[in-house]
Amino acid sequence: MGNRRLVHYATYYCRVAKITTENVECDVVDSYDKPTQVRTHEPRAIKPYCRDNACQDNACHCRHDRRSDRNAAATDATCVTAASSPHCQSRLFFANNDMLPPTQLIIRLAPGRVQAFSDLPAIDRIQGGPAVLLEWLETQLGLPQSDVHRAARVMQFADAIANMTGVCFEQSIAADRWETASELLQRRDQLMLCGWDGTILDRCPRIAGDLALAEKQYAGSFPSEAERVAAVAEALDAGQVLPNHELKLTEPIDLWPAAWQRVLSRLNVCDPDEVSPCSPELSSLLAAANTVRGQTTPSFDCDSSLRVAQARSETAAVEFVASVLSNSSETLSRTVVYCEDDTMAVRLDACLQRIGIPTMGASLQTRAHPVLQVLPLALELCWDPVDPQCLLDLLTLPVIPFPRPAASALARALSEEPGLGSGAWQDAFDSLCETSKHDVDHPDKLKERLHEWFCAERSPRGQPIPTNLMARQCRKVAKWAIGRATLIWRDENLSPSDEQVAIALREASRQASLLGDLVELAGESITQPQLGRLLEEVTDRGVESKPCLSDAGGPVRVRSLSEIADRYDRLIWMGTTTSDTKSSRWSVKQLADFAAAGVVIDDGTHALRSLRAAEVRGLCLASSTMLVIELPQNAEERVHPLWLAIREKIAVHRQPEKWTPAAIEDLISHSEVDALSPFVFACKTTNIQPPQPLRPHWDIPANLLRDRESVSASELEDRLACPLKWTLNYQAKLRSSDIASLPDEFRLRGNLFHKILERVFGGGGDLPTEDDAARLVEQTFDERLPLDAAPLAQPEKRVESLRLKNELVKAARLFVRTLSAGGYRSVKIEEPVEGSAFGKELRGSIDCLASSNDGREAVVDFKYAGRKKYYDMVTKGKSVQLATYAFSRSQSNGSFPAVAYLVLSDGTIFTPIGSPLSGVPTSQVIDGPSIERVWNNFATAIAGAEGWLTTDDPVPARPLQSIDDWPDGSELVLIEQLGRGETQSVCRYCDFKRLCGMEVTR
Repeated sequence: MGNRRLVHYATYYCRVAKITTENVECDVVDSYDKPTQVRTHEPRAIKPYCRDNACQDNACHCRHDRRSDRNAAATDATCVTAASSPHCQSRLFFANNDMLPPTQLIIRLAPGRVQAFSDLPAIDRIQGGPAVLLEWLETQLGLPQSDVHRAARVMQFADAIANMTGVCFEQSIAADRWETASELLQRRDQLMLCGWDGTILDRCPRIAGDLALAEKQYAGSFPSEAERVAAVAEALDAGQVLPNHELKLTEPIDLWPAAWQRVLSRLNVCDPDEVSPCSPELSSLLAAANTVRGQTTPSFDCDSSLRVAQARSETAAVEFVASVLSNSSETLSRTVVYCEDDTMAVRLDACLQRIGIPTMGASLQTRAHPVLQVLPLALELCWDPVDPQCLLDLLTLPVIPFPRPAASALARALSEEPGLGSGAWQDAFDSLCETSKHDVDHPDKLKERLHEWFCAERSPRGQPIPTNLMARQCRKVAKWAIGRATLIWRDENLSPSDEQVAIALREASRQASLLGDLVELAGESITQPQLGRLLEEVTDRGVESKPCLSDAGGPVRVRSLSEIADRYDRLIWMGTTTSDTKSSRWSVKQLADFAAAGVVIDDGTHALRSLRAAEVRGLCLASSTMLVIELPQNAEERVHPLWLAIREKIAVHRQPEKWTPAAIEDLISHSEVDALSPFVFACKTTNIQPPQPLRPHWDIPANLLRDRESVSASELEDRLACPLKWTLNYQAKLRSSDIASLPDEFRLRGNLFHKILERVFGGGGDLPTEDDAARLVEQTFDERLPLDAAPLAQPEKRVESLRLKNELVKAARLFVRTLSAGGYRSVKIEEPVEGSAFGKELRGSIDCLASSNDGREAVVDFKYAGRKKYYDMVTKGKSVQLATYAFSRSQSNGSFPAVAYLVLSDGTIFTPIGSPLSGVPTSQVIDGPSIERVWNNFATAIAGAEGWLTTDDPVPARPLQSIDDWPDGSELVLIEQLGRGETQSVCRYCDFKRLCGMEVTR
């Protein structure tokens, strides 16, 4: 056999390697992790022992037959798996006393694990709370361990109590069955752990009797902690034997719950090791340690072993600590960073990584991991209409069930027309399906995937949804997630970041699978609020996110002082507050009644004392120095009791003046780098580049600019209003980032109104009657709203959508009535612009071109809102875009047409007296210049203001210029006196405001 490394079975995930010794085949475990400790021994004889008391195989050396001496059996050191018996799966043990020392179990009543402070931790030393001990016991006894989600147990218990009547929680069940079941299950589990056997007890509170009735209905298939502990006790009673061990309890056994006391009494319990302060004699750190230990200590001041500072911001705190750590690399690996705030710990890790210091591997448990968003967003696809924001969020996630190019194409379509099934969406969808046909490697695979996810059955929003539909969607997500995770795991060059993604995918698959099972237990249908509650429970624990890995030689981060079990040099305490412990679920009288009935329930006192004692031990293990940093949010949170005691001693010593810790920001500003010695930091002065100032003039050589070969109405307006915007847009061709987003509601309404009018009147031909137009508009609105403007079709927008429909119907009636009265018989919607301007081709489209039998034309521009704005434009002759359209028609018709604005939201028509639209009552025609005059003024202004394009004159950003510097005619497109909070129209949707300085870069 030779020398072999023996690794304790209970400590590591293992892989199994077959070996044979003395004709006995057995399995030796080999750690996946790096070697921790190497202990070599001469080969020993190995005999198999079976744990199956019912085994009748004579060839199997059954433990109950061959080893009745429990003390001898307790010397088993390393557990391995064997298959030597055909009748049982045996667990083999090394049978020699001297092979390994006893396993050290250092267990406290407070929950949680402890951190290892060495790269070579002892494999025979296990520390933590009850869960750690239970895990070790189950492993050694061969009991099943399953990661059962709490939601699965709550669902089973909710079914058990659903039809209970006459109980004290009957009304609570009717109001909120899930929350009631969750609370009752936690109470039931606590009672079971404290010795309750599920029966009705005399003198107990009524709720205990009702829980006993519920217990008869509850047939939970998932064990609670109490039931797992009971299984351990039964295994020990049945004769199963644990390896040689020493259990050191930091609290007496009688403080533990009754179920645990039964198990602990069967274990080899030893006195715990006494932890004394490791800090230097006569130091402030020693005084602080003695203070928290409860010893009578005089007040003391801060010396080099204890430093205290405060930070006015988290940013200053993490940057300061990172600098301190970078200046003490020799003690870095023996430094503990105590930070309860996961987010701040992750920020500190990012700072350490930036400056090249080994990171702590800080992590946070988050439900916001992008991979975990696939499930809730995919569930939104089951409702009709589909929420386009949820659909867009799904398409833009970094890890999705579709190829990235396909998702990007669909996202762009959704940005144009936000709705699954809109015209833009359907065009993109059909194009992707057509492309999929020509895929040589996987023909039609993409098409099948898109149809599977986006063309499935949906249920009307606001109504209960069939559970089989929802379960099918959950399993679809689960199948994709575990398949994607498997592909990542198979990668030979798996990176740490990929591994984290795979772990998140596995968790997403688990959540989706569990939710599917829970949904099916809910009956034939489930409401959206019920589904949301289940989803919240299933996703409650999230997934661990670790932006930076734990580097060798880096500091150790702990969330609690109770996680510290080894001696270390320095403690950096970031944030002196702590979270509140859970309060008791029982009243004082209920606790007394239970105690009288023999069920002793801890009101939280024992657990809290255990936690504080563990924290005291962790602080006492600091052997050199401690730095405490108070944070600004500490003033509103609960101060940690240990720090409260230490701070009080320091404050008393500093009296009569009020003691306030030094501010980190002040130390930095005065370059007092060694004021907190030995926690020394470094200062560096950097000139901060100011944001872009207002820049009304830009020096751009004329040879870099050239005129365009075509023009449009909007381009001509930008050209006069802001040459800089025109240059950056048409010459530099700068574009905003290609991040898909839904249009704001104002633009969404305007686009919807335009598209509906285009569908109703865009076929050409004669005008419909007023009633027919109203009917067609109503019908088209109902059809297209959930497709082209799905955000407005959501249930919460019902009142608003009805108002919008009424507004559009009113505007359509006015539109038809006015044109009919004016003798116009046909209309063309989105009519292409013809002709030229300034010697260049004129491009664009006219919202509406109406024609009469006698050859008269009218240009009508649809605007969603802006009654005052367009009234002023007509009266002041500023309708330059309308004038450009009219000029294009004058080239083909020989004269300028009539013009008008139709403001859809108000149902109002504005037309100037100089170019009136026939059919508008004379009393409603506005006193304004003709549209031909407006065009002539516009053309003259453009021609006289283009020196920046043809000479070396600077390119102006006219909205930033003084009005005195504007060329003649600029007032056509710019407002001379802006109101408070008002901006120029040319700036409203401009992407370059940070470049010119109008919008400050922060």
